[in-house]
This record gives sequence, C-alpha cells and structure tokens, in this order.
Amino acid sequence: MPTPSTTRRSRSGSIRRGAAGAALALLAAVGATLAVAPTASAVDSSACNSAWYYSNGHINANGVNLRSGPGISYSSKGLLSKGTKTYFYCYKDFGSNKWSWQYIKVTSGPHKNTKGWVRFDYNDWW
Repeated sequence: MPTPSTTRRSRSGSIRRGAAGAALALLAAVGATLAVAPTASAVDSSACNSAWYYSNGHINANGVNLRSGPGISYSSKGLLSKGTKTYFYCYKDFGSNKWSWQYIKVTSGPHKNTKGWVRFDYNDWW
C-alpha cells in the first residue's frame, strides 16, 4: 500500500498525490522553501562542551528520565529512581544553566551500565 506522500497514476491515467505530496507540489509551484527539522537521535559524549569530569554520583529524585541526548526532545532510555548510582563524565552547557545536561553511566539498578543524559539538577556528585 502506498504511503500518503507517494505519487501514482489512477485508473484514468491522471496523476494522484497523497496529502503530503500535494503540499510539496504546491510549495514547489509557488517557489517556497520547506524547512525540515532534524530528528532527535541518540547522542553520545561527543555533544559535551565541557572538560571531562570523572566523578561518582547519585540520582536525587524518582522518575528521572535517562535520555538519549542532552534535551527533552530526545527519547527516554528509562526512568531512574532516587538513589540510583551514577558515574559522571561531562556536561552540555546551553548557556542558561551551567551543567545543563550531564552525560552519565548508570552504575546500579535495572539500567546498570547504560550511558545517557540527565538534567544537571537530578544528579548529585559525591
């Protein structure tokens, strides 16, 4: 079955477009530019803009998302509970808050050995 963005010929031989294809055709006809936002995919420590810190820590609240990248637009790898032990590598600072997102490795609990990102205010250092 074709997707809504495909173009195909109907029985009469005329071209039919799905809703997405029709919208793109209209944009092309008027010379408009279509901006497409990148999808949020997993990001490792290469996103850090800090020095590397190697420090043990722990999660200070329940239900903290361990994310695949430094921000809420990234998918959750799971929820961490209060007291989960962590190992802090580095952070991504977005300017508004120093230490905005921390790249960590979970060292206890059900997500043990999983690396990901948590907001800075949910990970306390020891």
